[in-house]
Amino acid sequence: MMKKIFYVAIVVIAVVVVLGVSSPGHPARKPSAAIPMDATDIAGVVTSSNGPESGVWVIAETKDLGTGFRKIVVTDDQGRYLVPSLPKANYTVWVRGYGLVDSPKVQATPGKPLDLKAVIAPSPKEAAQYYPAAYWYSLLHIPPKSDFPGTGPNGNGISERIRDQGEWIELTKTDGCEGCHQLGDKSTREIPANLGAFDTSVAAWDRRIQSGQVGSTMSARATQMGRKRALEMYADWTNRIKAGELPPVPPRPQGLERKRRRHRVGLGRTEGLFP
Repeated sequence: MMKKIFYVAIVVIAVVVVLGVSSPGHPARKPSAAIPMDATDIAGVVTSSNGPESGVWVIAETKDLGTGFRKIVVTDDQGRYLVPSLPKANYTVWVRGYGLVDSPKVQATPGKPLDLKAVIAPSPKEAAQYYPAAYWYSLLHIPPKSDFPGTGPNGNGISERIRDQGEWIELTKTDGCEGCHQLGDKSTREIPANLGAFDTSVAAWDRRIQSGQVGSTMSARATQMGRKRALEMYADWTNRIKAGELPPVPPRPQGLERKRRRHRVGLGRTEGLFP
């Protein structure tokens, strides 16, 4: 008898789960409620052909305020977003995210719900155009530890004064080129056509680092590192990218990271979003 009651209970539970039938004190799960918003907000849901898109950015931008104004938030696990506390203006709104290309820009005003359609990137190459510059810069091949200390221009091309790989990385990244440039963005990972025609990428980079107001400083830094090896390193980087090499796919913001990024970009800091 007890076994029969047990089986009946299992069947009832299965019906409740599958059909969503309510039982006393256990209401069936309801769809997400409308996103609370007021007259200064823009809110809605971002979906694509794959369904709700979580961890993507919704960008609201206006030029109506006398100076450019842009606010950015991140969608939650259900693709929902809310851009809060917007000044009264007409806004251009669109979606950006890893694995996507920018969605068509739509016009909106605060106080009205706005669902958005995200656009899946047609190819990995097109998706990669939106990756942070640092991901592209990560493709740079730093000389191995075994090449240090350098043996000079007649040896491995690294200056004899560079004692170990850490010093090379410091001059290449933390206290070097990245002190002034966002290396890895489109303008730096490619050789610009207006630089001129060159027989090799090494020659192009040699010309490039002598250009502009700080050309003498860049050129001196390359010589400090070991000009030959530094130019070969950057030439190899741009050659491989030109040939189609792509950086690793960045993870989308999620969990606490999503909340931190939401707060950070909401204050106007948009690092990583505009490569």
